[in-house]
Amino acid sequence: MVVEDGEAVRRLVCEMLVTSGYEAVEARDAREALRIWERNPKAIDLVLTDVLMPHVSGGELAMAISEMRPETRILFMSGYAGEDILSEFDRVNELFLQKPFTSGMLEEKIRNILDRPWQGLQAFRKVR
Repeated sequence: MVVEDGEAVRRLVCEMLVTSGYEAVEARDAREALRIWERNPKAIDLVLTDVLMPHVSGGELAMAISEMRPETRILFMSGYAGEDILSEFDRVNELFLQKPFTSGMLEEKIRNILDRPWQGLQAFRKVR
């Protein structure tokens, strides 16, 4: 599932995924993503979400999905560099893709996430 509030970016990312052989489901924001996800959570293996979105952030969306179904993999994307936008997570580079990116970069990041053992998003949470 691709969660991105920018329509042009969302459609381009979905097109990249389909060209790479994946199925892609679009959501304009976290609220729509949760509605889609709740209808059939087992059909979605990975959520690719923008970090900064109106109403509910990508981090909040990811934690909500992760609490309901920990095996759902998460990948964050953002066009904002240098900001501490995912400060609650350790090893954030493993889960983060900086915009703009190429289809090759996207495919490599997704393969890395899907091919390795996943202990849930909680494994990336910083201990406080």
